[in-house]
Parts: sequence; structure tokens; C-alpha cells
Amino acid sequence: MGNHFKIYLKHLKKNKIYTFVTIFGFAVSLMFVFLLGIYIKQELSVDQFHANKNRIYRLSHDNAAAFGPAIAETLKNQYPEIETFTRIYENGGNAKFRGNELTRFKYMLVDSSFFSMFSFSLKEGSATQVLATKNSVVLSESFARKIYGSESPVGKSFTMNKLDFLVTGVAQDFPENTQFEKYDAILNFRALADIWGWKELLTSNDNSSFGLYLMVKPGTDLPSKTPQILAQFKKDYWLYTQNFAKTLKLEPLTEVYFSKEASPAIKQNSRVAIFLFGGIAILILVIAIINYINLTVAQAGFRSKETAIKKLMGGSKGMLLRQHISESVALSFFATIIAIALAFLAEPFFNAQMDCQLNLKSQINIALLIQIMGIVIAIGFVSGIIPAFVVNKLNPVEVVKGNVLRTSKKGYTKALIAFQYGIAIVLLVCTWTIARQSQFLQNYDLGYNRDNLFWMENTVEASQKDAFRNVMKAIPGVTEVSFCRGTPIDGGSNQSFNYKEKPVSFQEFVVDSAYFGLLGMKVESTGSAYSKNGVWINKAAIQQLELENKPVTAPFYKDNLPVLGIVKDFNFRSLRTKIGPLIIRQLQPNEHAWKILVKLDGTNLGQTVDKIKKAQASFTGGIPMDSGFIDNEVNQWYEREVKQSRLIGAFTLLSIIISSMGIFAMSLYYIQQKIKEIGIRKVNGAKISEVMVLLNKDFVKWVVIAFGFATPIAFYAMNKWLENFAYKTTLSWWIFALAGLLALGIALLTVSWQSWRAATRNPVEALRYE
Repeated sequence: MGNHFKIYLKHLKKNKIYTFVTIFGFAVSLMFVFLLGIYIKQELSVDQFHANKNRIYRLSHDNAAAFGPAIAETLKNQYPEIETFTRIYENGGNAKFRGNELTRFKYMLVDSSFFSMFSFSLKEGSATQVLATKNSVVLSESFARKIYGSESPVGKSFTMNKLDFLVTGVAQDFPENTQFEKYDAILNFRALADIWGWKELLTSNDNSSFGLYLMVKPGTDLPSKTPQILAQFKKDYWLYTQNFAKTLKLEPLTEVYFSKEASPAIKQNSRVAIFLFGGIAILILVIAIINYINLTVAQAGFRSKETAIKKLMGGSKGMLLRQHISESVALSFFATIIAIALAFLAEPFFNAQMDCQLNLKSQINIALLIQIMGIVIAIGFVSGIIPAFVVNKLNPVEVVKGNVLRTSKKGYTKALIAFQYGIAIVLLVCTWTIARQSQFLQNYDLGYNRDNLFWMENTVEASQKDAFRNVMKAIPGVTEVSFCRGTPIDGGSNQSFNYKEKPVSFQEFVVDSAYFGLLGMKVESTGSAYSKNGVWINKAAIQQLELENKPVTAPFYKDNLPVLGIVKDFNFRSLRTKIGPLIIRQLQPNEHAWKILVKLDGTNLGQTVDKIKKAQASFTGGIPMDSGFIDNEVNQWYEREVKQSRLIGAFTLLSIIISSMGIFAMSLYYIQQKIKEIGIRKVNGAKISEVMVLLNKDFVKWVVIAFGFATPIAFYAMNKWLENFAYKTTLSWWIFALAGLLALGIALLTVSWQSWRAATRNPVEALRYE
């Protein structure tokens, strides 16, 4: 066996192009497969580490998973199957941790049972005690280190919203494979009533915006009681009595991450997307294996004498079969080592495009290495078995005479090349369609002017609004300032009521007089006299309420409000959602605004923003605030699509490179068999162009066949993907045509070089060679 490997290494060294192409194609393909495999494994393992995972359920309804705070206690008191529960919410605030300096931090509110229900590690504190009191707080390990350094924060207090809180524990930062977002701190849910200044919050269901997780007792079956709970809700819970919700589900904890129903404080993913990337990983692996097979079969003629001599010296077919498979396994092993090294280099790019943290170093363990070895052996076996059978069919006597393999299974080679290029065409269509949709989303006219529009969280007292506005407008570069409760990037607040015995749901904005001009919104006057409680509505609201084109009044709960104008529909959510009904009220002098919008003239943006922040700090004593540009926020809505198009683009490029390698190998193999025919044709006066057409036409057929089966697959896949958007680009015919032409061009470019070499060779030399 050692001698066989020496001969094989000598062959690899002699055929450097073949060696590089084979190993490079395998290594790069395996790198992507390795990264995607780790990503899929991580995504499918979300929340699998919790000891109580089989006893925890999330309550959801219709298209959301949000309920009132009092629902939890009601269910626990009525259903003995429920052992405990936790409500979930997320918030942010400014707190004084050390001295008088304010620090902005993000926190999650949960019930005291949270650390007993879920298996999150505590660095300090007891799971049953850390959130025992209303003012208890658990800091994340990274935030505790940021604030207190190496000093333990347990026992220390801080102030937020004039409320005192006590640090009772430190939690290890949440791992990547959990649905819960990472937070700086975790507070007791009961503190929310004091933070909001709403004493009835915990005993009321008026605000149904909170996630709810239930843990059942061992051996009980709470999901079977779902119809009973639903019937109860339809009797006494306004969300159901007013038809805003109609269904009820108890989702197992491990299914929540892939659920379509959103709830506060968690992240989610699409199971379809996971399977899509899994399919891409398998396709890349298949392409790599096909490529290796093509390259190895193409080399059969070059190694024919070696095989023939071994056969004539008594070598059995079994021995030669084992030799080729062992060579394939060895090459796969070497390519895998390179692939793992490349994966570590590509990890930052992959993490950025997939919005994840693979942390490959922590993933490497004995179990994974064993799995990799098993995969390497399997790939090597599959990759080597077919070429081994092809080579073993050579007649050793004919080979020694100089008659190398003259026939091949053309149907087999056509199928392999067509399959490779079919995948390339599908990926090309997917890449261009996703890229076009991303551009469409980012450039779509949203119905307002978002350029050079800066927003910031309002920390200015209501009585200081006019003074602050004057200071801001005195800053060079600032053209207008508006105070509001509701912007196109946050959607305002929801208002729901019954109208004509049907539930209607509105988004509500509360704005000042500068709002419409600052955003460049088009408003059509109704001719109604000005009124302090007058409102503006959009055209979607007119349709929802079945009003006339220019209504002078509009229903709002039990009131009938004067309509001052009709606002042209504008998007206040992402383009995945259609524009809904909107009502815009006037911000009164004593009302607090949530946001401040500042229109800039576009010159020296950085310097202008710095001056704005300094002005804000002078009014508020330096209270930290969130801020940003509207266009950046809008672009972030579609960041996932942009990243996906880049990643699929990388897969497409890889598939094209590998397919080109495969077609290059098969063209070499194909032309090798036609050397004598080419020589005879040239002796009989055939032109170089005629010979090239002869050699190229079969490869063109393969690409045409690939285009034939790839087009319906790509059309179906992209049609389904575009269904996720209410506003979308068209799936144009030219995308498919261009993908086919590009694949054809690449194939011809790859093959033509070999064809030209064969066509320009001296025919006498070709015939003598044969």
C-alpha cells in the first residue's frame, strides 16, 4: 500500500494543475459545508440544553404571542397542571450605577421563577433567590465587568427612574443557541408597574404586550386543555371577545425559535431558511464530489498504463478498487485539513452575513472530530468508487498497445455536467432576484423624505420643548425640528376598537405642527375648520372605515373627531407589510414626546450631529439617549436580505468555479477520445472553426438541458420567497435568460481553450499519437 501511495504522490506532483484544481475545489467546497453544517447544528440546538425543556410552553395566539399580565396568575390558579410561569418583556433605561454618572442599559423583565425554569448559569447568586424581591436585579457577566470591573456587584444598589434597585446576582451571558436576546440586566417583572407608574398593571389585562411561558408539572398534559382555555378567553378576555384574537396555542419551548408568532425579548429564525441552507450545503458537497469524479475519470487515460501493468502483474480488481478508494480518502482528508483552516479564516465574514456567532474554536471537540473523520471517509469512498470502476474496465492489453479508453458513458457525463450547471443557474437566479428585491426595498418611495433626517429619543421636559427647538434651529445645518410620538420607523402606538360591530385596528401618531413639512408628506385638506381635537387620517383608514373620499369626521372609540386632512399613504412598517389605517393627533403643549426629529441640510453631518448631542446634554444634564438616521434604520429592516444575497452570491461563485473545473476536466477527457477523428477531419480540409464547433456543441447541449430543468425550479423558489413581501419586484424573464447565457458563456469559455488547442494541433502529430 505504501508503494501505491508513492506512485500516487508522484502522479499528483507530475500533474500539478489537476492536483491544484482537485484539492482546491474539494477544500473550498468543504469549507462552506463545514461552516453551514456548524451553523445549522447551532440553530437546531436552540434551547435544547434546558433541563425542563419538555415541560415549558409559550402561550400564543393568531400572529402574536403577547398577553396581559394578569393572565398568568389566572391560568395558574385554575389549572393544577401549571407548576409555575414567567412573563417576559424588554425595556431600556438610564441608571446611576456608580456616582452620579448615568449609564444607558438594556434589560429584560421576568418573574422570580425564571432561573428555576430555564437552565441559564449564574456566576453569583441562587436560582431560587436572585429575583425574590421586586427590586432585585441580576446583571449579565459582561455588563457587571464593564461597570464594576473585577469587583463583585452583588449587594450594590443603583437608581433608575428615581427607583432603587439591588444587585442580587450575576448571570453568565446567554449562549448563542437560545431564543432569548442578550441583555445587560434582568429585573423582576413586578418592578415594571413602578417603572411605568401604573399600579394596576399587574392586575389588569388592558396592555396585552407581554410574553408568557408556562412550566407544567411532570406527567401532566396541559396542551390538551387548550380548547378549554380558549373557550374561557372567548368569554372574559377582551382580546378574544372583541375578535382581535381567535386561536390559542401552547408551543413547546424548543419550537418557539422557529415559530412565526413574535413575542418580546426573543429572537427567531425560519426553519425553511435553515433547511434552505442545509440544501445548499448538500448541493455544494454533491457538486464537489461530481467534480472530483469528473477530474479523476479525465485522468484515467493518463494513469491507464499504471493500471494495466498492475493488472498484468496479477493485481485483482478488488485490490485496484481499494487502491483508488484509499487514494480518494487520502485526498479528501488532506482537502479537509485545508478546509478547516479556511473555515477559521472565513468565520468573520460568515458571521457577519448570517448575523450569528459560530465561535468555531468552542465547537471543536472529540465528537465533532470523529464526525468529520466519518464524513471524510464517506466522501472519499463515494468520490472514489465510480472512477475506480471506470478505470478497472480498461483492457490492460489494449492499453499496453497504446489504445487508451476511447468510449465513455456519454449519458453519465451529460447528466453530471447538466446537474452542475443546473445548480449554478438556480443560484444565479436566486442571487439576482434577492439582490433586486433588496435594491427595490432600499430605494422604494416610502411616501416621505427620509434623507438627512436625524432622530433621537426625547429626554427634554414638555415645558422645555419650545426653548430646545429654538436652540436646535440655531445650530448651522439644522433646518427644522419636530417633537412627536410615533415615527415611520417605530410605527407609533396601536389603537383598537369596535366599529359597526367589527374590530378595527389603527396605528396612532401624535405630532406637532412641524411634522408634515419636515417629512415632506402630502396632506390634502378636507376643508374642515380647525379644531384642537382635529385629526388627520390616511387613505387606508378611509377604506377601513368605509368613509367618503373627504370625510369631515371620523370615528375613534366612542368619539367622532373632526378630520382636518387626508395624508397620502406612507409606509410606517417594513415593506413586508401592507400600509394599514393611521390616525394622526395633535401633540398638546403639556404632552411628552417620545422622539425628536431633526431635519439637516446635508452639509457637515458629523459636526452637526455632535452639536445636536451637546445641545441635548446641556438641557438634560447629559442623560444618555438613543439616536440615529432614519435612512439607516430603514436599511436595517432589509439587512437580512442584503446579507443573504451576498452569501448566496458566494455560493453561486463557488458552484460556477467548481462546475467550470468539472467541465474543463470532461472537455479534456472528451477531446482526448476524439484526437484521431480531429486529425482525419483536418487532413480532409476541415477548418479550425468547424472542429471547434464539433467539439463544443455537446457541451452547449448540456447547458441547455441544465437551463431546461433549472428554470422552473428557480421560478418556483423565488416566487415562494417573494411572497414574504407585500411590496416586491417583478420576477422578470430576462433574469432567467441572463443566468442561462452566463452559464453558457462560462461553459464555452472553459471548453474553447481545450477545443482550440486540439483544433490547431498538427493532424499528422495527432494521428501518429493515436
